[in-house]
Amino acid sequence: MERVTLRELAVATRTADALVYTVGIAGVVAGGLLLRAGSTGFALVAWVLTFVAGAALRLLSAVTRGIADIKRELERRDDQQPPLPPQDPDAPPDPYRRWGGWH
Repeated sequence: MERVTLRELAVATRTADALVYTVGIAGVVAGGLLLRAGSTGFALVAWVLTFVAGAALRLLSAVTRGIADIKRELERRDDQQPPLPPQDPDAPPDPYRRWGGWH
């Protein structure tokens, strides 16, 4: 399994956003042409299907953006971890493995 980079997630998000608008425009045009031809039922079906496809793509874009934000935050936290305090070699080990040693 390959790791996904933040750049790839950003590209996927932008692509999904662009597809939302493309699907929306295509649906409006297709529904309008069907309505003009007298197929009211098919026009409504085309509009509903493109609405559902656009909503699914918008949801995919939001999920991808959320994953990218979580990944960015986790990487930022990994870079900013504070160093462990120095241990006294003569002190007994802390059974609870706390940073501060014993109480």
